[in-house]
Amino acid sequence: MSNEKESSSTELKIFEAARDVFQSKGLEGARMQEIADKADINKSMLHYYYRSKEKLFEKVYELSIIKLMPQVASLLNEEMPLDVKLRKFSMKYLELIKANPDIPLFVIHEMNKNPGRLKKFIAKEIGKRVQPFLDQIKEEREKGNTVNLPPEQIFVNIMAMLVFPFLGRPVLQVIFDMDEKAFSQFIAVREAFMPDYLVSMVMKKEQ
Repeated sequence: MSNEKESSSTELKIFEAARDVFQSKGLEGARMQEIADKADINKSMLHYYYRSKEKLFEKVYELSIIKLMPQVASLLNEEMPLDVKLRKFSMKYLELIKANPDIPLFVIHEMNKNPGRLKKFIAKEIGKRVQPFLDQIKEEREKGNTVNLPPEQIFVNIMAMLVFPFLGRPVLQVIFDMDEKAFSQFIAVREAFMPDYLVSMVMKKEQ
């Protein structure tokens, strides 16, 4: 029993250390030795649990996606006016993704590499939860309260505004000559204006 607890504790330390290193340096910049040092284990033990950096990366972000996606989707089903929901969703989504900035890139990577596995999870955890939100947008559109676009187009516009900076981070950092600190400040600025901006993008202004 003690061996099982010790193994579980070691795996948790590896997971937390790997997540921190991957998020700060990405897959290419991360080194197994650095992860082992951060987890306070030797490198041979790390390779005992995970034979390669790529395998460890996949495990870390698979678990992160399983943890985060339902949290994001659940925000869409809360009972509240659409404008309030848009502000709250924007704030919470950016908060979650800022803490896990490589998740969007990993989702794209996994959808290309293992589309069946992640597609099934997304359909179960995200697809059904999005529909009530689309229905709410449709109702507000029929009342004349939103811009005249199909709910699906509005949803894609919202997600594009929130996700793209993280998907495009490597390119944006080159274009705007930003290091990690500057990029964090860039995201902080977006956090401040995005809730109101999304509302103005979706909801019609009162005449």
